[in-house]
Amino acid sequence: MRRSRIAVVAATVGVLAVASLAAPAGGAETAGASASADGSSRAGPPNVVLVVMDDMRLDDVAWMPRTVRRVAVAGARYRNYYTPMALCCPARASILRGQYPHNTGIVTNAEPDGGYQGSRNIDDSTIATWLERPYTTGYVGKYFNGYEGPRQRYVPPGWDDWMGTIDTYGYVNTVTNDNGRVVSNKGTNSPEVFASQAKSFITEQSATGSPFFLHLSFVTPHNGGPHRDGDHGLPSPFVPRRDRGTYDGPEHPTGPAYDEREIEDKTGPVARLPRLSDRQEWEIAVKFEQRRESLASADRAMGRVLDTLEATGEMRDTYVIFTSDNGFVLGEHRLEDGKRQPYEPASHLPLFIRGPGIPSGRVWKGPVGTQDIAPTILDIAGVGPPAGVDLDGHSVLPTAGRVDDDRERAIVLEGAAVPVDAENGGRIKYAAPQTIAETDWIYRGLATERWKYVEWEQLGTVELYDLAADPHEVRNLSEDPAYAKRRAELAARLAQLRDCAGVTCE
Repeated sequence: MRRSRIAVVAATVGVLAVASLAAPAGGAETAGASASADGSSRAGPPNVVLVVMDDMRLDDVAWMPRTVRRVAVAGARYRNYYTPMALCCPARASILRGQYPHNTGIVTNAEPDGGYQGSRNIDDSTIATWLERPYTTGYVGKYFNGYEGPRQRYVPPGWDDWMGTIDTYGYVNTVTNDNGRVVSNKGTNSPEVFASQAKSFITEQSATGSPFFLHLSFVTPHNGGPHRDGDHGLPSPFVPRRDRGTYDGPEHPTGPAYDEREIEDKTGPVARLPRLSDRQEWEIAVKFEQRRESLASADRAMGRVLDTLEATGEMRDTYVIFTSDNGFVLGEHRLEDGKRQPYEPASHLPLFIRGPGIPSGRVWKGPVGTQDIAPTILDIAGVGPPAGVDLDGHSVLPTAGRVDDDRERAIVLEGAAVPVDAENGGRIKYAAPQTIAETDWIYRGLATERWKYVEWEQLGTVELYDLAADPHEVRNLSEDPAYAKRRAELAARLAQLRDCAGVTCE
């Protein structure tokens, strides 16, 4: 860990790149900022490649420079993209179904209502089943927690070519279910495995001349083994030898939220937390370094996938969507690590889209959520959901003629008081079956372009942040009389949206 380099953090290319992604920029933010990076040539519908990272924070993206350059800069980036629930399976279900967790019914990773068992309740109606011929659908990488085991041969409906992991968190011991056949990929880092599988799928489908939809799901930078890469046995992702010791950025998240000095204004669970100990800060530094070094291999894998699209001539007819399921807290607000939080590091995520008709350098400012991914893919494909399926989201395809007109929109944030599984291949936890109506919530809240409003339901308290003035969420305005009207407006808005479904979510 190169601590001597910390003094020059503010001048590093990576930090500046993140700032340009997350903060307002100049003239490039208009709808017609520049010409599209891709010009469509296929007469039929275009291809879609959806890439989902695992636990990647918004400020991690600068450590994937190829991806930033070839997807974000070449296309559009979304400045206010949130996951409604900062947890793997609920977020992934929202992506596949175009619905909030309170409508998918998946609010945890634990069985039987969450994770892989819970996914069986929605498997027969997802974006994969909605994209009928001429589309060929492919899945590569991590699926739902609990989809594992040496005898796991189940292939969810709608996927024509299935390569889902059934031993996921051992980066160099990945086992996949390849269309019902168990395949060991021992000795190869999982980003390389997934890139090879994606490359084969794209190459094979290109030869057919038919459009395809590929869902590519990396494990990086989620925790995983083996633990022989300088992580001191701490939960962190595996880093290949070539990437160890290459990180020279800050040793922990920067900004006033890290080990927050004054926390008396907080009303949620963090209000009772002490300052970080020296041991906790050391552990955060190790995890922070390992997470960002692990992203180098994922970035190389993304480069291979994009190179394949170029080499096959498919890039001009392909939309590439890049995002993460949720973020990760590392010391902010005195929380050592984890997710399941409404705060920015866990809920505010990267979203980039490039493709035909998308002006390069476009920045979409209106609030967007994971429930918008499936509707956007349907829009690209030129089809709608089946009868009886109510989408909570809508298309946010940023073509040149599409106006970013949802600046007043609010994205629902929710966290359920339900056990979560071990996540790293450990014992899958059990949560007593319950309906959404029976679910106890830790919090419900809203994220708008400017405001974050959170109701801590089990505590009966509220937090309110002006994200324009306070992007690190260090000043809770909920008890400030000057913001009483704003608090009342957001409370009323949440009351309307907390149980919304379909068009009532807009």
